[in-house]
Amino acid sequence: MGLNRGLYAIFSLTPLKVSHFITWQSLKTDVTMIEIHQMVPSLTNGDALGDETLEICKILNLWGYKSYIYTNQMSSKCKDFARDYREYSDISSKDNILIFHFSIGSDMSEFVRNLPDKKIIIYHNITPPEFFVGYNDVFVDLATRGRKELAQFAGIADLALGVSEYNRKELESLGFERTGVLPFIVDLDKYSQEPDKKIMREFTDDYINFLFVGRIVPNKRQEDVIRIFYYFNKYINSKSRLFLVGTYMNMNKYYVRLNELIERLKLKNVYITGHVDFKELLAYYRLADIFISMSEHEGFCVPLIESMYFNIPIVAYNSTAIPIILHDAGILVNKKAYEDIAELVNILICDKTLRAKIIKNQQSRLKYFNKSETEEMLKKYISMIL
Repeated sequence: MGLNRGLYAIFSLTPLKVSHFITWQSLKTDVTMIEIHQMVPSLTNGDALGDETLEICKILNLWGYKSYIYTNQMSSKCKDFARDYREYSDISSKDNILIFHFSIGSDMSEFVRNLPDKKIIIYHNITPPEFFVGYNDVFVDLATRGRKELAQFAGIADLALGVSEYNRKELESLGFERTGVLPFIVDLDKYSQEPDKKIMREFTDDYINFLFVGRIVPNKRQEDVIRIFYYFNKYINSKSRLFLVGTYMNMNKYYVRLNELIERLKLKNVYITGHVDFKELLAYYRLADIFISMSEHEGFCVPLIESMYFNIPIVAYNSTAIPIILHDAGILVNKKAYEDIAELVNILICDKTLRAKIIKNQQSRLKYFNKSETEEMLKKYISMIL
């Protein structure tokens, strides 16, 4: 799909004035006069939202903009790129563009609403609060609050972008008039680095490796992945293991529940890794034979893109943004029939022709998320509100 055609497909906009259709070349002479900053409640390198915020900051600076990230919380590795959001009052201006990454309720929402800056919302979606009931009351409150706060931006934001069409439709339903889709800007080149050698040495053998990457949280339904693996391991191939890669910080009750299930099923080869560094993550992807997602709520799901890159066949539950991200790639299942999915996995592992076809389709889909294409989308969106 050509760029212009693709942009028409992802836009859902009210009629624009001719002045909005400024060419990028005409902006170059004035680009250093404009400041474009980002605001995000929490900035952590290594998670999808944090990595994208940092990537956009790098891109904006390369384009010649003065650009910083303002946040309420930041990891130590992000301190060179970020500032406390309250400091933004000193530079706030109606001439600035402020990109606000929205994924949860926070005091930052009211702060941003009251700023005179031109505002772009990038909506990463908010996990419905009912998923957290019984596991973390704070998350229940933040998710509930976040959905109310998002709606308050409907008449304020100059442009609202979903990271997927699923998110864009939600923005539209809340009354946002100018909406579009900006997929995660992922630098795929970084995945060519050498993986962690220790992990590669420990697990390089003839075992079949199941993989799911994502925070250990109830909406991602890691318990369903464990049950699928149970049937595969017990009835199809005992020389198999499951890696559940992701942090369980603030989700100890759910983490305990998963471990109780593993013990009850008497599984020996399930590894819940907790937080891993990037080279460790690369190792788990390189070891994987199959990626399985039974998640019931995703606004995007970067691990699907990563699995495409590493040529890992994807089997995923058909929910929320997942079918939109996969499009015609991978395999979607509409019912969580654990035994049937385990058999499907075995077919994908044994049938080399089918496996190659799935991987080929995933490689074709991966082209849509090429960084140069998503960067161009960002340029166009910025030009629309200058």
